[in-house]
Amino acid sequence: MSASFKRKSGWTIIFIGIFFFTPLKVTAAKEPIMRVLIGKENKARFRADSEQNIFVQGIFSNHKRVKSLNLVYKNNKVKYSINNNLNNWFELPNNFSLIIRNTDKRGVWFKNRRYAGELRVSLNDKKLNIINYLKLEKYLKSVVGSEMPKEFPLAALQAQAIAARTYALKLLDKNKLYDLHSTQASQVYLGLESETAKINRAVRSTSSLALFYKNELINAVFHSSSGGRTENSGQVWKYQLPYLKSVLDYDQNSTKYAWINKFTSAELAKVFSDLGEVNSIQILDKSNTDRVLKVRLHGTNGNKTVSGKNFRERLQLLSTKFEVHLKFNSTNLDKKLNLDTKILEDFSPQSLPPIPLSYFLLVEGYGAGHGVGMSQWGAKTMAERGSSFQEILKHYYTDVQIKAY
Repeated sequence: MSASFKRKSGWTIIFIGIFFFTPLKVTAAKEPIMRVLIGKENKARFRADSEQNIFVQGIFSNHKRVKSLNLVYKNNKVKYSINNNLNNWFELPNNFSLIIRNTDKRGVWFKNRRYAGELRVSLNDKKLNIINYLKLEKYLKSVVGSEMPKEFPLAALQAQAIAARTYALKLLDKNKLYDLHSTQASQVYLGLESETAKINRAVRSTSSLALFYKNELINAVFHSSSGGRTENSGQVWKYQLPYLKSVLDYDQNSTKYAWINKFTSAELAKVFSDLGEVNSIQILDKSNTDRVLKVRLHGTNGNKTVSGKNFRERLQLLSTKFEVHLKFNSTNLDKKLNLDTKILEDFSPQSLPPIPLSYFLLVEGYGAGHGVGMSQWGAKTMAERGSSFQEILKHYYTDVQIKAY
């Protein structure tokens, strides 16, 4: 393993009674330790599973065994209570640093999930930052089960494990405080509850394998479903990467392959409040894979051009692969029998007629996610047809090598 995968730590072993409290140290193992941000909170509670204890370091002169720990940040002060004694609170300095762990394999409870490894807590940007430190392969056993349905074929799960491992390694040590978010901002990580025997097998059977392009780790992005064809990275982000090219997808059986959203005039006015009432919507530009790149909106307070990505985010659409139609509101059918249904033309150069209150905007879309890299539902179909994880990965990532990092 490259030395770049090692992180130094100044923690030392502390012996109290018959218990050892040894914070995880990357320098002591070949396997990288991932730092996953699992919370930015004003208050937090930690406890062991059942009647077990958790171990806390950073409050007392040595580590402390407790049933639970409550933290609250309020009025620029951090206070704590232990063992559910909410009548007694003690103040911590703002530069505090806590380490919470459990010798029980069931992990530490935070919110409604259990986490392996260590939870480290500090104050940053006026929030309690909760960061989970754990070994890469343990982290992956949760990520694969969090990102992909557990019932998918083994080859698809193996492909997901390698993509997720590559993605994590690519981000290792890029940020001072943590490596990854636990959400879709990085890749979804839901703690111990996401592990199953099949998921664990997928991770173990691909141990140490990652994706490379010309001996460099790739940015192994993935998504749920592309709607028939994946997208070139340059159409979604700033750079076109040679291994993230558009390819045929096999996601037709995806539960999100085709979808429909409906918006009333009032709903559009609320979303685009800066425009007043939305009079018309035009799709100005699409990519070669039919994803919307640019949208023009006409409102009573002016006009506005936004990216397809921005339009998707505002209306909370599943993807940018969509068409828009102006449809007749059937609830007013008895009053409007003589009116024809109007349809918004995608590339109409002229201003479109106002959207009447008796009509609604119909958005018909395909796929879910940004559409770049591996399609998870496409991987499922390929696996069901007999493709190996190697064949799946080399289909969705162009000219890559699969080898140990």
